[in-house]
Amino acid sequence: MKAEFQFRTFFRSKSISKSILLMNVAMLLSCSSDPQKRPSPIRSDSATVHGIATYIEFSSPAVKGRKIFGDGPDYLVPHGEMWRTGANNASFINISGDLAIDTFQIDSGSYSIFTIPNQDHWVVIFNKEWDQWGSYDYKDTLDAFRLKIIPKYADQTQERMLFYFADDSLKFRWDKVRWAIPINRP
Repeated sequence: MKAEFQFRTFFRSKSISKSILLMNVAMLLSCSSDPQKRPSPIRSDSATVHGIATYIEFSSPAVKGRKIFGDGPDYLVPHGEMWRTGANNASFINISGDLAIDTFQIDSGSYSIFTIPNQDHWVVIFNKEWDQWGSYDYKDTLDAFRLKIIPKYADQTQERMLFYFADDSLKFRWDKVRWAIPINRP
Protein backbone atom coordinates (compact mmCIF):
# COMPACT_ATOMS: atom_id res chain seq x y z
CA MET A 1 0.00 0.00 0.00
CA LYS A 2 2.81 2.38 0.83
CA ALA A 3 4.48 1.83 -2.57
CA GLU A 4 1.20 2.60 -4.32
CA PHE A 5 0.82 5.82 -2.33
CA GLN A 6 4.36 6.95 -3.15
CA PHE A 7 3.78 6.23 -6.84
CA ARG A 8 0.60 8.28 -6.87
CA THR A 9 2.31 11.15 -5.03
CA PHE A 10 5.18 11.04 -7.52
CA PHE A 11 2.73 10.93 -10.42
CA ARG A 12 0.78 13.89 -9.02
CA SER A 13 3.94 15.93 -8.55
CA LYS A 14 4.97 15.20 -12.15
CA SER A 15 1.53 16.35 -13.36
CA ILE A 16 1.81 19.55 -11.37
CA SER A 17 5.30 20.16 -12.75
CA LYS A 18 4.07 19.57 -16.30
CA SER A 19 1.12 21.90 -15.73
CA ILE A 20 3.38 24.64 -14.39
CA LEU A 21 5.76 24.16 -17.33
CA LEU A 22 2.88 24.35 -19.82
CA MET A 23 1.51 27.50 -18.16
CA ASN A 24 4.96 29.13 -18.33
CA VAL A 25 5.32 28.22 -22.01
CA ALA A 26 1.83 29.58 -22.73
CA MET A 27 2.65 32.85 -20.95
CA LEU A 28 5.92 33.17 -22.85
CA LEU A 29 4.22 32.56 -26.18
CA SER A 30 1.45 35.02 -25.41
CA CYS A 31 4.00 37.74 -24.63
CA SER A 32 6.08 37.13 -27.74
CA SER A 33 3.03 36.83 -29.99
CA ASP A 34 2.27 40.52 -29.42
CA PRO A 35 3.82 42.06 -32.55
CA GLN A 36 4.81 45.22 -30.68
CA LYS A 37 6.74 43.30 -28.00
CA ARG A 38 8.87 41.31 -30.46
CA PRO A 39 12.58 42.09 -30.83
CA SER A 40 11.67 43.36 -34.32
CA PRO A 41 8.27 45.05 -33.84
CA ILE A 42 5.89 45.56 -36.72
CA ARG A 43 5.92 49.08 -38.10
CA SER A 44 4.04 50.70 -40.96
CA ASP A 45 3.66 53.92 -42.87
CA SER A 46 1.01 55.20 -45.23
CA ALA A 47 0.62 58.15 -47.55
CA THR A 48 -1.32 59.37 -50.52
CA VAL A 49 1.08 59.56 -53.45
CA HIS A 50 -0.20 61.09 -56.71
CA GLY A 51 -3.74 60.59 -55.40
CA ILE A 52 -3.19 56.87 -54.69
CA ALA A 53 -3.30 55.45 -51.15
CA THR A 54 -0.06 53.60 -50.34
CA TYR A 55 0.78 51.51 -47.28
CA ILE A 56 3.92 49.64 -46.22
CA GLU A 57 4.34 47.15 -43.36
CA PHE A 58 7.59 45.66 -42.07
CA SER A 59 9.21 44.15 -39.01
CA SER A 60 11.82 46.61 -37.76
CA PRO A 61 15.05 44.98 -36.50
CA ALA A 62 17.58 46.98 -34.48
CA VAL A 63 21.32 47.28 -35.01
CA LYS A 64 22.08 46.47 -31.33
CA GLY A 65 25.83 46.88 -31.91
CA ARG A 66 25.90 44.25 -34.67
CA LYS A 67 27.59 44.44 -38.05
CA ILE A 68 24.67 44.72 -40.46
CA PHE A 69 25.72 44.92 -44.14
CA GLY A 70 28.99 43.57 -45.49
CA ASP A 71 31.02 40.72 -46.88
CA GLY A 72 31.52 37.57 -44.86
CA PRO A 73 29.89 35.53 -42.10
CA ASP A 74 30.26 38.25 -39.44
CA TYR A 75 27.50 40.33 -41.03
CA LEU A 76 23.80 39.97 -40.32
CA VAL A 77 22.87 40.74 -43.95
CA PRO A 78 25.68 39.54 -46.25
CA HIS A 79 26.29 41.31 -49.54
CA GLY A 80 25.04 39.49 -52.60
CA GLU A 81 22.37 37.44 -50.80
CA MET A 82 18.58 37.65 -50.95
CA TRP A 83 17.12 39.44 -47.92
CA ARG A 84 13.48 39.76 -46.85
CA THR A 85 14.27 43.42 -46.05
CA GLY A 86 13.32 43.29 -42.40
CA ALA A 87 12.62 40.46 -40.00
CA ASN A 88 9.92 37.82 -39.65
CA ASN A 89 7.39 38.17 -42.50
CA ALA A 90 8.59 39.72 -45.71
CA SER A 91 8.00 43.47 -45.82
CA PHE A 92 5.12 44.38 -48.10
CA ILE A 93 3.62 47.37 -49.83
CA ASN A 94 -0.01 47.89 -50.83
CA ILE A 95 -1.12 50.42 -53.40
CA SER A 96 -4.78 51.21 -54.10
CA GLY A 97 -4.30 52.20 -57.74
CA ASP A 98 -1.87 51.87 -60.61
CA LEU A 99 1.48 53.60 -60.08
CA ALA A 100 4.99 53.54 -61.46
CA ILE A 101 7.79 52.60 -59.08
CA ASP A 102 10.76 54.30 -60.70
CA THR A 103 10.06 53.37 -64.35
CA PHE A 104 8.13 50.15 -63.69
CA GLN A 105 4.36 50.40 -63.94
CA ILE A 106 2.58 48.19 -61.40
CA ASP A 107 -1.07 47.43 -60.89
CA SER A 108 -2.93 48.13 -57.68
CA GLY A 109 -2.43 45.40 -55.10
CA SER A 110 0.09 44.10 -52.57
CA TYR A 111 3.71 43.16 -53.18
CA SER A 112 6.44 41.77 -50.94
CA ILE A 113 9.76 43.61 -50.97
CA PHE A 114 13.05 41.75 -51.16
CA THR A 115 16.52 43.16 -51.66
CA ILE A 116 19.96 41.95 -52.59
CA PRO A 117 22.36 44.39 -50.90
CA ASN A 118 25.84 45.11 -52.23
CA GLN A 119 28.34 47.81 -51.36
CA ASP A 120 27.95 49.78 -54.60
CA HIS A 121 24.37 48.89 -55.56
CA TRP A 122 21.24 47.14 -54.29
CA VAL A 123 18.66 45.17 -56.22
CA VAL A 124 15.13 45.93 -54.98
CA ILE A 125 12.52 43.31 -55.87
CA PHE A 126 8.74 43.67 -55.78
CA ASN A 127 7.18 40.19 -55.73
CA LYS A 128 3.51 39.35 -56.32
CA GLU A 129 3.43 36.83 -53.41
CA TRP A 130 3.13 39.45 -50.70
CA ASP A 131 2.14 37.32 -47.68
CA GLN A 132 5.15 35.11 -46.95
CA TRP A 133 7.49 34.36 -44.07
CA GLY A 134 11.04 35.51 -44.73
CA SER A 135 12.42 34.61 -48.13
CA TYR A 136 12.14 30.84 -47.74
CA ASP A 137 9.35 30.41 -50.30
CA TYR A 138 10.44 33.25 -52.58
CA LYS A 139 9.90 32.50 -56.27
CA ASP A 140 11.53 34.78 -58.83
CA THR A 141 8.85 33.77 -61.35
CA LEU A 142 6.46 35.92 -59.29
CA ASP A 143 8.60 39.06 -59.46
CA ALA A 144 6.70 42.12 -60.64
CA PHE A 145 10.06 43.82 -61.28
CA ARG A 146 13.68 44.14 -60.16
CA LEU A 147 15.27 47.55 -59.84
CA LYS A 148 18.96 48.36 -59.40
CA ILE A 149 19.58 51.35 -57.11
CA ILE A 150 22.63 53.12 -55.71
CA PRO A 151 22.61 53.40 -51.91
CA LYS A 152 23.92 56.37 -49.95
CA TYR A 153 25.85 56.09 -46.71
CA ALA A 154 25.33 58.36 -43.71
CA ASP A 155 27.69 59.18 -40.86
CA GLN A 156 25.02 58.50 -38.25
CA THR A 157 23.48 55.11 -37.56
CA GLN A 158 19.73 54.54 -37.91
CA GLU A 159 19.16 52.08 -35.02
CA ARG A 160 15.86 50.57 -36.22
CA MET A 161 15.18 49.64 -39.83
CA LEU A 162 12.72 52.06 -41.34
CA PHE A 163 10.61 52.34 -44.48
CA TYR A 164 8.62 55.50 -45.02
CA PHE A 165 6.99 57.62 -47.73
CA ALA A 166 8.28 61.14 -48.35
CA ASP A 167 8.75 63.42 -51.36
CA ASP A 168 6.79 61.04 -53.65
CA SER A 169 9.28 58.26 -52.86
CA LEU A 170 9.58 55.06 -50.87
CA LYS A 171 12.55 55.56 -48.56
CA PHE A 172 14.69 53.08 -46.62
CA ARG A 173 17.09 53.62 -43.71
CA TRP A 174 19.00 51.20 -41.55
CA ASP A 175 22.44 51.30 -40.00
CA LYS A 176 24.30 53.75 -42.25
CA VAL A 177 22.49 52.78 -45.49
CA ARG A 178 19.92 55.05 -47.15
CA TRP A 179 18.07 54.72 -50.43
CA ALA A 180 14.92 56.02 -52.08
CA ILE A 181 12.77 54.88 -54.99
CA PRO A 182 10.64 57.50 -56.76
CA ILE A 183 6.93 56.81 -57.08
CA ASN A 184 5.45 58.27 -60.26
CA ARG A 185 2.20 58.48 -62.14
CA PRO A 186 1.91 55.65 -64.67
